[in-house]
Formats: sequence, structure tokens, C-alpha cells
Amino acid sequence: MASRTSTSRSKLLRPLVQDRIQALLSEGPPDEAALLAFAEWIHGKPFAEPVLTLPQLKAAVCAVFGCSTPAELRQSNEFALAVAGRTINLKTKADWQKLYREWVGVPAAERNRSGNTCINGIDVLENFRPWHVFGLEPATATADDIKEAFRRLAKDHHPDVGGDPRVMERLQKMRDSLLAFR
Repeated sequence: MASRTSTSRSKLLRPLVQDRIQALLSEGPPDEAALLAFAEWIHGKPFAEPVLTLPQLKAAVCAVFGCSTPAELRQSNEFALAVAGRTINLKTKADWQKLYREWVGVPAAERNRSGNTCINGIDVLENFRPWHVFGLEPATATADDIKEAFRRLAKDHHPDVGGDPRVMERLQKMRDSLLAFR
């Protein structure tokens, strides 16, 4: 009985899938994003974002400092200067994640977030990515562009208008760090 049910269900689904394939092909050759969207449609929900493993985190952070192993990283003067004044435990995944966010980038699983502490999909309390948060291009942004972007964000995130004081403090640090190099 179960095989008859699955057979009849597949007969009903086949035209829907074929229609979806035709719609996809009518837009031109499918790219990676289109194929992923089709696979998620078949699956019935979006796939979970991949989470970085501890070896991936270690390799990425080590590469930024020109090291091939965590032991080499511990001996690096550049790394020591980068984490000066902080206690970093290179035995915990949480600290490797912090280093990754700071020196490599925002992990895919942490992009496109929403909430009180998120701006442009980035949680500003977890990730220090001022160019992305301010929506500016590093190569072309002027000091005036940085100040204007800060003012625009401050209108929404200042504590006087109901914003989170931690977010406002972080925005000020981001603004100051960007202006320091202009």
C-alpha cells in the first residue's frame, strides 16, 4: 500500500517539478544561486548555513598572520601585538570564533541577521565590520561620507530615540576607527 501512495504522490509532484525546472531554464542558464534555490524548494525549506569547524577557524586565523599552525601563531609577534591587553584562550572554539570575526570576516552563518543589535545584517556587538555596517566602500569613501553614514545610523540607534547604548558605543568606535585612517 505504501508503494502505491508514494507512486501516486510522485505522479502528482512530477508536473510541479517539471514546471519549476522550465521556469528556471527560461531565465537562462542556471547559476549556483538558482540551483540552490531550486534544491531548497524541493527540500521544502532553506538549508542551514554551514558552521565553521574548529580546524577551519584555526587555519583561517593562522593564515591572516602568516602562520601555518596555532603553535606558530602563539610565537608570532604580529599576533601578540594584535591581541595585546586581552586574554585569548586558544583552546576554546569561542575564542577562535572571536579571532575569526575580528581578523577574517563574518561567518556565513552569522550574516543577514536581524534584531536590535544588527545593522545591515551584521550583529555589531559580535562583529567589528565598520565598512559593511556603514554601507561604504573603503576605496572611495571620504571622511564626510563616514560622518554622514554615522549620523544616519545614529538617528535610529541613539539611546535618546530608544536605541541600545551598546550599539551606539560600537558605532562611535567604528566611526573613530575609520576616520583615523582618512
